[in-house]
Amino acid sequence: MLLAACTASSGDGSPSLAPPVAAAREGSVVPVMGHPAPLSLLEDKDPRLAQNKRLAFDMWRSIVNAGHVERADDLLTEDYIQHSPVLPSGRAAFKQIFSAVPRRDIPALVSPPLVTMVAEGDLVVMALREELPEPEGAGRYTSTHFNLFRVEGDRLAEHWHSVEAPPGPDLPSPEEGGPQPVTGATGPAQQARLQSDDPALAANKRLVFDAWRHLVDAGEAAAAKRYLADDFIEHDPRATHGAPAIIAAAKGRTAVPLAQAMQATLVAMVAQGDLVIVVTGHEHPHPSRAGASYTTTQFNMFRIEKGRLAEHWTGAMKPGTVPGPYTD
Repeated sequence: MLLAACTASSGDGSPSLAPPVAAAREGSVVPVMGHPAPLSLLEDKDPRLAQNKRLAFDMWRSIVNAGHVERADDLLTEDYIQHSPVLPSGRAAFKQIFSAVPRRDIPALVSPPLVTMVAEGDLVVMALREELPEPEGAGRYTSTHFNLFRVEGDRLAEHWHSVEAPPGPDLPSPEEGGPQPVTGATGPAQQARLQSDDPALAANKRLVFDAWRHLVDAGEAAAAKRYLADDFIEHDPRATHGAPAIIAAAKGRTAVPLAQAMQATLVAMVAQGDLVIVVTGHEHPHPSRAGASYTTTQFNMFRIEKGRLAEHWTGAMKPGTVPGPYTD
């Protein structure tokens, strides 16, 4: 079935924060698209949310893309908390790392291309279209690079992203200013992450939370009809031309009793318009320190349409992918 190009809308009738869908074939992996009007994503009827989005956007284009590290003094807190497994914490360390970026005029837009920006409370999610080399043979494929920021006052105070590379042996430990552990809620405490002053956003979060518990955790593949739209659009590059990745994962595991909480540590659920981003934390053995561990953050974003999950993006890569050095 071929889906015509379209622009979705959020539950309140406003345009979706997601890019329009173009020529997507049902059951196939659909390439990640950049938003056709990225600057429109900075607009918000809530002035504070608009300011928070602009803060993350300006930091990225001026420092990460253009090497103007002096701007970090105005855009980041001094004790900037870093949860990336490959980067140290603190504003001074941030400036030192990105001083390697060739200095140039600050561009009007960020790169890689912006997929969307979502803000709720003091949190901002910036999603970027990422191109990666195919693990075998020529060609490239797309995934989504996610960044989550917490804003404190008028500065960025904390950062998580979807890079899951292990830390190198020379990276400082958390006690010495290295990346800080990814923490979040487990068990009944996860319910607080589903709250919102907007009943529609709270309902969207609950929908994603329940779908995750049934499909991802309990392996109830039959529940897909209840939670997923008939023309569900999949951007997970690990999916095949068969079922979407979320269904394939459910079918590939032994069903277990349904739990009241997600199995993964829930760092945050950020919702705006018709989008919900699920942010989870994961622990791994440290590759070069016996008995130690490190943590990573995984992101999954869903677009809601008519009470069901209609579209999915993730920061995952195909197995065997060897990405280049982190510069985004």
